[in-house]
Amino acid sequence: MTRNDETEIGGNRHSFPTTRWSLLGAARDTTGEEKRAALNILIRGYWKPVFCYVRGRGYSNEDAQDLTQEFFTSWLRKQLFGRADPSRGRFRSFLLSSLNNFLANAHRAAHAQRRSPPAGFVSIHELASSQRAVFEPVEKETPDGIFMRVWASELILRVVKSFEQECRTTGKEVHYSIFRRRVVEPALEGTDPPALRELAEEFGLSEKEAANRLVTAKRAFLRLLRDEIRLYASSEDDLTAELQELFQFLGKP
Repeated sequence: MTRNDETEIGGNRHSFPTTRWSLLGAARDTTGEEKRAALNILIRGYWKPVFCYVRGRGYSNEDAQDLTQEFFTSWLRKQLFGRADPSRGRFRSFLLSSLNNFLANAHRAAHAQRRSPPAGFVSIHELASSQRAVFEPVEKETPDGIFMRVWASELILRVVKSFEQECRTTGKEVHYSIFRRRVVEPALEGTDPPALRELAEEFGLSEKEAANRLVTAKRAFLRLLRDEIRLYASSEDDLTAELQELFQFLGKP
């Protein structure tokens, strides 16, 4: 095992991509293609938690898709994203508050029509169809709980995808496989993790080597997770609180 096996995958990266708050700023302050691109990133990233929340409020799958499309369409039509302000709290809270205000309009909810988004914007119905989005709420699960569960799952899956790509680029596919089998799948599926000894045998490693790779992978994944949360966290304190809430949700100490 080389020393590189014991250090972070991908090295030290301290620059961060565009934040969700600055995407909202771009949607507010720009025009044309730049505005459409910013809004489409937001819609693609957050349509599923919104859809599942609406579904958890008792609407059918089809009605939930219609309402989700109408919610984002109203964002575009009324430019509600222009009210976004990181000083007012978390991005997730802003999104959920906007959604609750939208659903509070009983007339709109009762008479929502299946309509297409404005030209150039992503369609919720197409996204749902391509991902076979048929969601059934868990008994006794609250809409807020559903939103958080789907939000967290989507966030984790985005980071897992980035982590897999990074491991392939750096030749550390085994690190990724051990981490996914030992950590990701049990967390998302609610199953018991396989014994480290079993994974070591599967990949032709000693148990110590497997453990070292797992530690390296966890460090790299946490770095990427922090990067992802920084996309919408308004401060370092917000980032820390979001991490704690996410780990609590996933059942981590």
